[in-house]
Amino acid sequence: MSSTGTPETPRQKMIMLMYLVLTAMLALNVDKKVLDAFASVNEGFMSTIKNFNVKNQSVYTQFNNAAQENPKKVGDLNRTVTRIKTQTDSLYNYISKLKEMIVKRADGPEGDVNNIQLKEDLNVAAELMISKNYGTQLKHAIEVYKDSLIKVFDPADSAQIASIRKSLDTSDPPPFEGGRPSWEVSKFEGYPLIAVITLMSKLQSDIRNSEFDAINFLHSKIDASSFKFNNLKAQVIPKSNYVIQGDTYEAKVFISAIDTTAVPEIIVNGNKLPIITGENAGLYKANATTEGTFVWKGVINFKSPGGQIIPYPFQQEYQVAKPSATVSLTKMNILYAGLPNPVSISVPGMSSRDISATMQNGRIERTADGFLAYPEKVGVKAYIIVSATVDKVVKQMGSYEFRVKKVQNPIATVAEKFEGIITKGDLEAEQGVFASIPDFEFDLKFQVLSFTVSVTKGGFVEERSTTGARFSQEQRDLFKGLAHGARLHIEKIIAKGDDGFTRNLSPISFQIK
Repeated sequence: MSSTGTPETPRQKMIMLMYLVLTAMLALNVDKKVLDAFASVNEGFMSTIKNFNVKNQSVYTQFNNAAQENPKKVGDLNRTVTRIKTQTDSLYNYISKLKEMIVKRADGPEGDVNNIQLKEDLNVAAELMISKNYGTQLKHAIEVYKDSLIKVFDPADSAQIASIRKSLDTSDPPPFEGGRPSWEVSKFEGYPLIAVITLMSKLQSDIRNSEFDAINFLHSKIDASSFKFNNLKAQVIPKSNYVIQGDTYEAKVFISAIDTTAVPEIIVNGNKLPIITGENAGLYKANATTEGTFVWKGVINFKSPGGQIIPYPFQQEYQVAKPSATVSLTKMNILYAGLPNPVSISVPGMSSRDISATMQNGRIERTADGFLAYPEKVGVKAYIIVSATVDKVVKQMGSYEFRVKKVQNPIATVAEKFEGIITKGDLEAEQGVFASIPDFEFDLKFQVLSFTVSVTKGGFVEERSTTGARFSQEQRDLFKGLAHGARLHIEKIIAKGDDGFTRNLSPISFQIK
């Protein structure tokens, strides 16, 4: 590297380019805990999808039975829900094929979405979903599906329509300083492969959820008392199966294909659940105070059209996890004083927009690519405190400790050498003394402020000092009298780096050839 104000040679520019590429490659390191957390969240989404598949199939079965009982009354509705099922399955399977394509591109032809090997890969998803435009095609498919679902609702049913729009939202994220990425870029660029697969599983979960809302709305238009059903089941829809310790687990419990005039009795642990007005569903809540997996069960007592009370038992489980976050330094496991240190911060299951951070012994700021930490006092530990907004409430996810160090001293060089043999011609062709740290993770530049050149002539030492990085004319005059085998010493070298620290550098010495 050259000092400030000194032109770079083509060779130096090439070294700098290679250095930047290496830095970028080092920045791709992703903490394994984050990858494992995403895999766990992905499994949770797939489990939720299975639950929705069971619930949705129950409604489709009831529609089919109703259509057989009363084809004139239910036939049109049944054809509509059949179309919804076809559209939903098509979009869901399309996303599954995209997931499979991404994994196979990363892991090879034998790649398995359920056993991803290169979880940390940052390139394949962006290449396929952005460069190959699969992301744009997916966005269009979601928008077409969303518009089709909205058409089945009554315009006055604004809450359901708003829910569908939110679940299947493909609008670009809000602009930020430096630009406004597209929906595709915000979802598929810059994330590890396992995070992209988890996001796509969430999309599939949202699609099944929206499917359930649409067919349930159409089902409410059927007068359940006018025909018989033979597949009534208790239904449980949790707000989330993944709960952070300290939060509240919530779930809707209801019976499908009910008469809206008949309110069911829902009992959990011997207690009746309160009924949500207009939904004929009970609301179950449990404080998540302990980490672990919890099973809860109960019974729904439902009155049939003939007046008979029929019990429908149900069982459900949920997980409670401790608040957790992952903070990793993009370049090193320490923070350097005086430099902007890139920091990667993530919380399993949380969007980056909902994550914030503060810092003790310094400050931390959000950027388009993550966070930059600016520590202050050398030798004093810095603490990064991570918080996340969960259901509009800010919760602290953890505090992380880091060492703060001063950047090491650079090495002074002449003609890219700091010792050994140098020809008199090469010496006279050089402009001055430079300072740099080889293979350093940061693009940190140093400016030589002053140095002294000394030589031995006729048994006497002659030395000349100068300010700045360039050889003075007096110093160059010393070079002219150097004979083969003479020694040249450069000492008292003072340099200042971009980090603001001034340093005394080690002397360098050469033998003239």
